[in-house]
Amino acid sequence: MQVPSMFKREEFGLTLRQTRKAKGLSQLDFISQLASSHKEFVDITQTTLSLWESGKREPSLFRRIAIARFFTISYEMNEAEQRLVNKAKMIDLGHRPSFYPLPMSGTMRVKFSALTEKQINVIQQGHFTAYNETLADTMDAFPTSQYNVDLFMSENTIIGHYISNDAGVLVSFCSIDSMIAIEMTVALMAQFTSVVIPIRVPAIASFFHDLHFERYPTASRIQFYKGNLKDLCNNPFFQDLINKNADLARLSRAQKG
Repeated sequence: MQVPSMFKREEFGLTLRQTRKAKGLSQLDFISQLASSHKEFVDITQTTLSLWESGKREPSLFRRIAIARFFTISYEMNEAEQRLVNKAKMIDLGHRPSFYPLPMSGTMRVKFSALTEKQINVIQQGHFTAYNETLADTMDAFPTSQYNVDLFMSENTIIGHYISNDAGVLVSFCSIDSMIAIEMTVALMAQFTSVVIPIRVPAIASFFHDLHFERYPTASRIQFYKGNLKDLCNNPFFQDLINKNADLARLSRAQKG
């Protein structure tokens, strides 16, 4: 069976059934994979899926788009749907490009205690600008540990950093723009199985929570989340965000109010 090339509201259930079968997924397998990828689908039953596929019930716009993205298939929006998505685009995801983008030329890892005075000043300033909390206060919210600093460089200029211990606890994660943040996230995935990571933007924190990252309590004012990086890397909704499709993250935040 050929995989459909497009989802849209009209005949969504038929397209869903055809796509699921073309992918070789039973209803139960599909439900299980959806639920493990995104919390929005944890309460979906086989009965609900059958109603969707028969056209007797319609999933929400968010779920329609999410299902299409799960299968990496485009979703064609009508005018009303496009207006809702456009309205959600006002939600801040913190993805601001640099006015003067600097290409990454290399990375280096140094012990926190071995940072130069200039490096520590740049890192402290970046951390405070990003999180409105001093780096010292953030580090004091965790047990004393030996930290390494991964520096992402453009020639001699620091354009991103994260500070981590061997257990995968990150006390700081800052970058000059969203593209460097993606590079840093990929580097993390090669280094750790799971992490505790600070997230400064509420919509992104909500998105990570949807992808089964759980809130990690600390004395810091910053929100920290803990999760499995391998699962995140394989998650179709995270891959969607990496590919610069942020409307699902915004829609999810919008429907939560």
